[in-house]
Amino acid sequence: MNLSVTPRISDYEYDVLVCGSGMGGITAAVAAAQNGLKAGIIEYFGEPGGIPVSGRLGSISGFSRLNEVAVAGFARSFANELLKRELAHEQGGGSNINLTPPALSGFIFEILDFYNIDFHSYTQLISCAAENGRITHAIVANKAGVTAIPAKIFIDATGDGDLAVMAGCPFEKGRKSDGKVQSSTLVFVMGGIDLERLPAYLDVRKVWKSVERPVPIDHSVFQFVPHGSSTNEVAVNMTHVLNCDCTVPEDLTRIRKEAVKQAEYLVYEFFRKEIPGCEKAWISHYAPQIGCRETRRILGDYYLTEDDVKNYRHFEDDIAQGIWAIDIHTPDGIHRGCGHKIEKPYGIPYRCITPQGIDNLYIAGRPISVDHIAHSSTRINASCMALGEAAGVAAKAAIAAGSTRKIDIAELQQKIAAMKYDVFNH
Repeated sequence: MNLSVTPRISDYEYDVLVCGSGMGGITAAVAAAQNGLKAGIIEYFGEPGGIPVSGRLGSISGFSRLNEVAVAGFARSFANELLKRELAHEQGGGSNINLTPPALSGFIFEILDFYNIDFHSYTQLISCAAENGRITHAIVANKAGVTAIPAKIFIDATGDGDLAVMAGCPFEKGRKSDGKVQSSTLVFVMGGIDLERLPAYLDVRKVWKSVERPVPIDHSVFQFVPHGSSTNEVAVNMTHVLNCDCTVPEDLTRIRKEAVKQAEYLVYEFFRKEIPGCEKAWISHYAPQIGCRETRRILGDYYLTEDDVKNYRHFEDDIAQGIWAIDIHTPDGIHRGCGHKIEKPYGIPYRCITPQGIDNLYIAGRPISVDHIAHSSTRINASCMALGEAAGVAAKAAIAAGSTRKIDIAELQQKIAAMKYDVFNH
């Protein structure tokens, strides 16, 4: 029986094709389009935004710490526009913004339409065609069948480095001792809460910490869903599934099953039985997308290390910054919060987003070239947006030069710093 499928060549052809529409991928496509390139996005889920939307996190974090700003550019303009429209509110002195997932996805769709960026939803990357160190086509599957989409530059914003691995790029996974990755979470939204009786966030945390719990996290993590003053929902980020790998289909199934059990029978019951104002609460829904903190890390031309992050190193080819704490959710024990605070910005070099072996591919977001410890800081969404912006801005020069490794880095840095986005000024 011959099961081979020959993909048809797509009618679409792009300067830049972004695989994945998380915040890094969206930013990459917009930056490319702002520079006059034709951009397209393929997305497995039905709406853009990644974990803040499909993962129901409702938050974009990592802009700053105290008075130290790490991320500006498109990410900050994006946040400011949401705040101006009263679709989000700031927390932590500007460290993060919270908002409803529908407001975020709707805002992103508006931006994509403004730049005429093709958004291919419900479309899964399944392979690629590559020759002579270059990707020629992304192979995708959807209701129309199997299609090969050509592009000049590809940006892997899948979160797991799927395109890079399909193209043969080397990678690491997990901690060096045993390859285990950080625990995963399934966010759920809980409604029916009497907010006038709900204790303060830190008081709820004290109750959770007062006894040993069967869920492997020693503190409560929840935030109000900001519908306005009448909201009675919270997004709960407290399930933790250990010793799992989101690139293994069986593990993905196990994560969802175990997380639902934790939510339904442990976390939800904690709120109903122990927290005033939650006696009549219910679980509104679970996130469609599992919160995978770590899978593959694609090896690039530089390997950012724990030592680099903790010593706030900067590099001649810096194209982004990070300031989030060393935040490892252990694969096989209780998560006890951030292990090491990062007090000022550190640099992320261009060489971290250029994967070994391919000359027309960038990595935008979580799976850049870093070690397990550094990754726990660089994976945060604001920094992923900065990385996406760098990739999108760099794409035009890389097309002209014929390689991501032949561009003028100083010129790229100047362009990133000078970027203005018409969508925020029209």
